[in-house]
Amino acid sequence: MGNEKENMKEKFSNAEIADISEACCEKIRDCEHEINKLGYWNIALVAYQMK
Repeated sequence: MGNEKENMKEKFSNAEIADISEACCEKIRDCEHEINKLGYWNIALVAYQMK
């Protein structure tokens, strides 16, 4: 699992948090709430964009 984590860091090393609209943020929050209702806690959806 450690290797997979390191690979992900390398893969997204040229990414930054996306500049998205408030409507997009609301949709992401809605999805998080639905995931929570299914019993999956402590999951955050994050929008990144490539540099």
